[in-house]
Amino acid sequence: MTETNSSGQTPAEILSDLGIREPKDLDIEAIAFHCGALIQYKPLSGCEARIMGFDDSAIITINANSSPERKRFSGGHELGHWMRDRRTATFQCNEQMFVREWSEDNPEKRANRFAADLLLPARMFRPLSKDLPVTFASVEKLAAIFKMSLSATAIRLVEYGSYPAMLICCDAAGRQWYVASSTVNGKLWPLDRPGQSTQATALLQGRVAAAGPHDKRADQWIKNFRADQYWIKEDSKLWADQSVISLIWWEDESQLIDQENFEEESGSWR
Repeated sequence: MTETNSSGQTPAEILSDLGIREPKDLDIEAIAFHCGALIQYKPLSGCEARIMGFDDSAIITINANSSPERKRFSGGHELGHWMRDRRTATFQCNEQMFVREWSEDNPEKRANRFAADLLLPARMFRPLSKDLPVTFASVEKLAAIFKMSLSATAIRLVEYGSYPAMLICCDAAGRQWYVASSTVNGKLWPLDRPGQSTQATALLQGRVAAAGPHDKRADQWIKNFRADQYWIKEDSKLWADQSVISLIWWEDESQLIDQENFEEESGSWR
């Protein structure tokens, strides 16, 4: 879903107004200035970025000690706050908000989505991600092109890549959030916590886990009927605040096809 700002423009329309057509031209400072916001960099304690605005101008302050990729996404995120509430905005955002706020419908999720639409625009992202495996190696390649954080790029690869996929964030308490591609969303459902044979569980338990991707039985991640009869691929990484993010994807789409057939047959029985 594409976010719309309070002036009626989508991020895509902002980029069109500025004539931006290539990833190398996605200058967050220039984009923010066009939208009435000045970006400055200062050391911050307790947050990664903040914004203060009134009427038609705002100041976005970004932690000068963050990585270049985090600074860019922070700028896009705060600009999302500003453009969705043009007249008055005061927000203070930390790393956890950037990583975890992708599923619940709240201001932080909407700001994350605005930043993704602005700095990882679908029109540019789709051709560059075409036919790439849904792995962190692919994410790193795309993140380098767009100069963006791995988490935001991973979500974009799930949403606009060539394969059915999910990105799942887990911690010791279980699954915290997930994002699914349109071909999977509403059809297959992740477990509340990954299975014992997964790379994610090994990482959460402090065990050494070989770099992915790994072939896993689908029932180690998916709760749907007969999931033990199918295979998926998993690539997991340790992430912020003791969490693990996992890319899972279906190179073989037979589970999805069979699930659709099962639902159609069940519907006809009713």
